[in-house]
Amino acid sequence: MKSHKRTYLDPVHQDIVLDGNIPEQQLIIDLIDTKEFQRLRRIQQLGVTSYTFQGAEGSRFTHSIGAMYVASKFLNSLTANQNAINKYKPLILVSALLHDLGHGPFSHVTEKIINYHHEDWSCRIIAGDTEVRKVLDNYKAFPDLARNVVQVLQKKYTPKYVSQLISSQLDCDRCDYLLRDSYMTGTAYGQFALHRIASAMAIDEKEDRILIVGQKGQTAVEDYLFARYAMYVQVYSHKKNLAARGHLASIVKRAKFAWQANQSSCFMDETMQTWLFNSKNITVEEYLLLDDVLLIYHIKRWCQAKDNILADLSNRFLNRHLFKAKRIHSNEANMIEKLKQSASQLAAKKGLDPDYYVAIESTDFRPYEYDPGSAQQQASIMILTEDGKVQDLSAISPPINAMVKGNYQSFWLIYAAELSEEVNRQPSMVF
Repeated sequence: MKSHKRTYLDPVHQDIVLDGNIPEQQLIIDLIDTKEFQRLRRIQQLGVTSYTFQGAEGSRFTHSIGAMYVASKFLNSLTANQNAINKYKPLILVSALLHDLGHGPFSHVTEKIINYHHEDWSCRIIAGDTEVRKVLDNYKAFPDLARNVVQVLQKKYTPKYVSQLISSQLDCDRCDYLLRDSYMTGTAYGQFALHRIASAMAIDEKEDRILIVGQKGQTAVEDYLFARYAMYVQVYSHKKNLAARGHLASIVKRAKFAWQANQSSCFMDETMQTWLFNSKNITVEEYLLLDDVLLIYHIKRWCQAKDNILADLSNRFLNRHLFKAKRIHSNEANMIEKLKQSASQLAAKKGLDPDYYVAIESTDFRPYEYDPGSAQQQASIMILTEDGKVQDLSAISPPINAMVKGNYQSFWLIYAAELSEEVNRQPSMVF
């Protein structure tokens, strides 16, 4: 007999098995096989992080399937005690699978450089004239599925706890990427007990939210937040990652300048032109042509550009002769600008254009946020304590309370490697 099962051998979750005889699982298989979802194979999960951690070669494709699998684990736990959520199962699984459909080249890296939001593009692709949309429309067991998925991703769906499972401070997305990114980078920072968190989940129907039940669940969530903090400090905000990000930003900036000054000075196809110069008006069809392969191809072509600065920046990036990064131990705008100007003067003396060989990068993340006056309070992690009270995690956990109050903003000076000696020697360069 022909098997209707499909197995994805996942390095984090082991076997992820989809059974085509189960309608919502056949739906997932059909979505995975669309060209829009297959495109995620060509987009790095961790952007430029492989320049720092050589094993960080995973794609958004594997992460998206992993997030769907984590969502299924949450559902299995929740439906064991509260079967009402079962009617939302197709919606939750599909939303988890498609949440990152709109990522562009190098994921979050170009999102910051080009100034767009992948969440918006995920919704546009799902709602557009795409294979994904056709598959969703053909699933009659959950009417108007595409529109409902968009509402979930935009956090406009009711009940709100459905969106919480997909995007909140404790969701299937974060749970998968912490475990996956930790594994792929060869670090142990992102490890936590996923099974314990899943088993501690419950639905508060009255307040329309997800709860974590008991002390064991609280401890598991604390561990998860510690893991998130460590991954940001040690991996995502690693100074080499910031240097690579600043370096890539300089390449894009110079490519735009060179093309506008003289179109014969560098290669640029129509898709890249539209993305760099008219990104607000790019169509879904054009956007779906964007991936890491296209951007790397352009950088390879730019290595031979007539524009010398673009050629130099591209060669450095492609062959990992990256910029350097040094943390600025001040958040004062005047001090940051002073250090940048000092480095710019050093660059000019070396014959390097400061506009492209000196930059400032910043990081600003919080492992946990709690603002009782915010409209987003719904997404807070709520604990059902042993004595029957429901409280925000930060109100009953001293270390999480300290996380909420911490200042996580930092600034970094990014500069060409040949400036390192002067940057370290100059008395005006105080870090």
